[in-house]
Order: sequence, then structure tokens, then C-alpha cells
Amino acid sequence: MLCPAWTGNCAAPGGLIEGIADYVIVKSDIYENDKYTKPGVGKKWDEGYGVTERFLEYCDSLKPGFTAPLNKKMRNTYSDNYFQELLGKYLDQLWGDYKAKYGNITEEEASDGDASGFPFPGMM
Repeated sequence: MLCPAWTGNCAAPGGLIEGIADYVIVKSDIYENDKYTKPGVGKKWDEGYGVTERFLEYCDSLKPGFTAPLNKKMRNTYSDNYFQELLGKYLDQLWGDYKAKYGNITEEEASDGDASGFPFPGMM
């Protein structure tokens, strides 16, 4: 499967690119849900892989289909303001709301999930 994730001419955080890639795989339903990163895990929204993917899912819950327009905006450049433009809230506020929704859990507390970002068969 190949799906372009725009990088904003390399201006976007690497973790966001990783999160979008994981988002596509999760939405394709080819991952092992019981081994995947649990919602609410992570210290930073752009930590990458499963942490960022779960945050993108949260953003999708606020505006269905959010991730596709975000990716489209990243074709030529990147700005954290894209979150505010698309969702009406600043990125820091969104991350805080997301963490609060899941009780600010740590990776250790969610150790039954694989926070490494490799929940897909045969990738480790």
C-alpha cells in the first residue's frame, strides 16, 4: 500500500509524518489492535507512530475526516496553525484536551499496548 504523506517541504515534524502513515494503516484495519498503542499514551503530540496516530484519531472525532485535509495542507509547507484553521483550537489546547480525555496516562500505565509504533505483523 502506498499513500502519499506530504512533508510540507520537510518542515513538518517527523513524528507527524510517522503518525499519518500509521493512521492510514490503522484505517485499513491491518494492524493488531490488542498490541497497538493505547489512546492517551505519550508525552508529545508529535512523538510519532502510534502516539501521533491516536492523536489524529482524536482530531478526527472532533471533525470527521480531519487528517486528509491536514495532509493536503502540508503539500507545500507546514504550520501548527493548520490545527486551529481546521478544528478551531490551537494545537497545545487540542493535545491538553486529548490527554485529559484519557486521564494523562503514561506509557508504563498502558504497557499492555505496544508504544513502539510497530503493531503490524512481521514488522519487528
